[in-house]
Amino acid sequence: MPRLRHLGLATAAAFAIALLARATLDYVWIGSTPAPCDPVKTVNTMAIVLSGGPDYRRTRRAVGLFEAGQVDRIVFSGAGHGGDSAVRLAREAVRLGVPDTNVIVERAARSTYENLANSCALPGVRDAQRLVIVTDQHHSYRAYLTARAQCGQTEICSAPAPVPLTAKRRRSEAMKLFAYQLLGRAAWW
Repeated sequence: MPRLRHLGLATAAAFAIALLARATLDYVWIGSTPAPCDPVKTVNTMAIVLSGGPDYRRTRRAVGLFEAGQVDRIVFSGAGHGGDSAVRLAREAVRLGVPDTNVIVERAARSTYENLANSCALPGVRDAQRLVIVTDQHHSYRAYLTARAQCGQTEICSAPAPVPLTAKRRRSEAMKLFAYQLLGRAAWW
């Protein structure tokens, strides 16, 4: 019996060490670009812009990809608050020259998980060959790993908007990513 208890404690300790190592990796990876997009466009490429950043930096990044011919359509996702709703972001993209026929709006999402789960369930998005995830640099790892868990596309890449990485953003985002992974909302790798 003591041998089984010792084995149980050893297993629990190994599991705790593995979780701590994963949390450390999450912390280190925040701010890097996971799976950067190849600038060569593939057929049927969609950008998904996660709501946030009311200064339109994510929208401008997606419009730049569209103008460069790297994406066919842009999905704006999120109920938003404080002026960063998908409706408002899409309106800005149209104002910047993207035809409204190339814009899709998902207006119900209230989290990164919902942004990607809801967007990837849309008929036009489900059939895309490549998804380009557009968000802020510090948020790109969680968004990418969430897309890997929620979307069935064979190719998912990141095209983040550059934002300075602060220690507070790194800590906050690393904790959120680790929680998403524990809850099964984001892929582990």
